[in-house]
Amino acid sequence: MEDLLNKKYSVELEVLTPLHVGAGSEKDWMKGADYIEDNGKIYVLNQKKLLKNISVDELANFLVEKDDRGLKNKISGSPETVSDLVFNSPASTDNDIKVFIKNGLTNKPIVPGSSVKGAICSVLFTYLRNNQTNPEAVFGSTKDGENFMRFFKVSDADFDETALVNTKIFNLYGSTPNFKGGWKHSGKKTTDEFQTTGFNTIYEVLLPGKRGMLTLALSDKAFDNFYKNGQPQKKSEIVHKEPSQKLFAIINQHTKAYIDKEIAFFKKYTNNETDKIIHTLEMVKNQIPADNSSCVLKMAAGSGFHSITGDWQFDDYSVDKVEDKKNRQGRVTGHIAKFRGNKTAKSRKIAVDGENFYLMGFVKLTLLSDEIKAKKEAERQARIEEEKQKEAERKAKEKAEQERIEAEKRARAEAARKAAEEQIAKEKKDREERQRLLAQRAEEEKQRQIANVKQREKVKKQGLAVLKEQTDFYKGIKLIKEYKKQVGGSIKPDQLEHIAEFVTNLYNPDDNKWRSFNKAYWKNIKQLVNKDIARQWFDELTNKK
Repeated sequence: MEDLLNKKYSVELEVLTPLHVGAGSEKDWMKGADYIEDNGKIYVLNQKKLLKNISVDELANFLVEKDDRGLKNKISGSPETVSDLVFNSPASTDNDIKVFIKNGLTNKPIVPGSSVKGAICSVLFTYLRNNQTNPEAVFGSTKDGENFMRFFKVSDADFDETALVNTKIFNLYGSTPNFKGGWKHSGKKTTDEFQTTGFNTIYEVLLPGKRGMLTLALSDKAFDNFYKNGQPQKKSEIVHKEPSQKLFAIINQHTKAYIDKEIAFFKKYTNNETDKIIHTLEMVKNQIPADNSSCVLKMAAGSGFHSITGDWQFDDYSVDKVEDKKNRQGRVTGHIAKFRGNKTAKSRKIAVDGENFYLMGFVKLTLLSDEIKAKKEAERQARIEEEKQKEAERKAKEKAEQERIEAEKRARAEAARKAAEEQIAKEKKDREERQRLLAQRAEEEKQRQIANVKQREKVKKQGLAVLKEQTDFYKGIKLIKEYKKQVGGSIKPDQLEHIAEFVTNLYNPDDNKWRSFNKAYWKNIKQLVNKDIARQWFDELTNKK
């Protein structure tokens, strides 16, 4: 279908509020196993480097016990030397750090095109649903290839670096109708006092201001040829018009409505930090241009029930359809219950970066010309090189100081390391050579078998009709032997006719080798066919001649 994707747009993705796209819970960093905190830094550990200074048994014990303090003491003084990444610590936590998805080859952060497309899909559902609540009724079935979103293709966007931010849960507490805005702490307790720790989670994120580029493709021709589901006019406009003329306008309208509802929510349920949250929401809203040359989209972690799935269900986000929990004496406990059959809307995940309080996941998509795209890519590469240079200079200074203090120790360790590397390299080279030879032999055997199969099929297909043109007795005998070998030793009657014709054509009564049934020619024939048949041929030819 690629040949029908005839509208491709270069798009810049700019992060407006901390953005996290998860790599999967199995890759999250566990405290005391994958990372340690030390002097305001978080060190993401490299276990191979650790094993140079710690025995396997010691390391296994630290990991099993999640003894980050013991592990930190063991590597005290030089945690960066056994770490892959070092971050400024935004807060202390005992929870896993949520890891950002990376490119498997470069280990650099990426915003997957599928995540961007998923966020767009949620917006379009609200726009297209026409009182429907079933996504399949709105978009069409994915099973039969009729889903509307297949006409959108979004590439991944590459980024250079991440940072860590702390997140807290903004939560409502109290009793109806006087709910208050507060912060959730350990033990499921909610108060109006903000604390950086206690029921907090650290996320690896792209910070505001980070930019990457992606490609948006709209399959307008494919839509015209294949799409048959409802609302063709509204959907056709989305895929046929320039994004700034339709798609971005839809997204911006959706985002404006969402931000207005969120601002109303935080104005109604206030505390000391809600002004800061409202300030960042207004800042994001101000990024939406009147001409829709770009759009602001909410996506990924922290999107919440209202910003994505549930936005179409409610006119506002105050506290919809909730009740108070009551204890056994019938008294209000101060906690808000779930919706009747709906997810709760009483909490928000807030990213805290210094004095900034953000709703996570706002990004800005801007169309780029080819010239601007090339310029920005050049600028990005220049920034990468500059950052590499600064990092190299920093490491050089640290290395020089370390070498001044531990010159002899390092020299011995370096010699041992080189010897080990040489041995490993030699073993690797030998192993690769063995594997190469084995692969070569396997390939040769494979080709031989293929050749045999081809020859067998060729011989089977040709049969012995080729004997008709053969005038050399021994070459003909060779052909017959080869045929017998390929067909398993049995010659069918129709093929015997070809042999009989071959013998008849070459028979010469004046040739001494043909005169006796025990002579060389007939000995060869008797070995290839039934002796009685050979005798019959001999009698017929000698009598005939």
